[in-house]
Amino acid sequence: MVLRLALLTALLWSHVPALAQAASAYSVSPAPLEMTLAYDADRTNGVVGGCGCFWMGGGKAEASAYFGRDLSVVAEIAGEHANSINSAGESLSFVSYLFGPRYTFVNRSKLAPFAQFLVGGVHGFDGMFPGPGVYISNPDAFAFAPGGGLNLHLSHRFALRLVQADYFQTQLPNDGNNRQNHLRISGGVIFRFGE
Repeated sequence: MVLRLALLTALLWSHVPALAQAASAYSVSPAPLEMTLAYDADRTNGVVGGCGCFWMGGGKAEASAYFGRDLSVVAEIAGEHANSINSAGESLSFVSYLFGPRYTFVNRSKLAPFAQFLVGGVHGFDGMFPGPGVYISNPDAFAFAPGGGLNLHLSHRFALRLVQADYFQTQLPNDGNNRQNHLRISGGVIFRFGE
């Protein structure tokens, strides 16, 4: 999984200079509303005080509304799942719901890098979440995700999310520090409305 993700990222990045050169005279203004559907690969830790790391897979949907040329507000909902995350063969699933600002570096090319900071919550299920002396089956907790990415505008109606990387922290019960550190990498398609 890691090798596939690294190869896909290398392939995408190897084409970025050619895309930027071909699009140098092209200018895309942000659409008032954008909807994104994306696949997520999520590397997270499972053991307190160590890595015990594993991959989760899932998807997300987000909506962003622009206020001005380069500032937008983003609402995102994502779901992740992994099987057999430990020696007992337990699974883990969660749904996150995050909101916050995004700054897009608008320029005269089809490539549009962005940075964002989202906060919200996460709902865990399909697993056991150890708390002090008890297991919680469906906890809710705080979550936040600073990150950024690169979009490629194909037309006034469509764009591609070439890559997005977020540090995603969840605070689900784990009978320790109640904190999980994730690296989320995603890519997908963007539908643009209102131009």
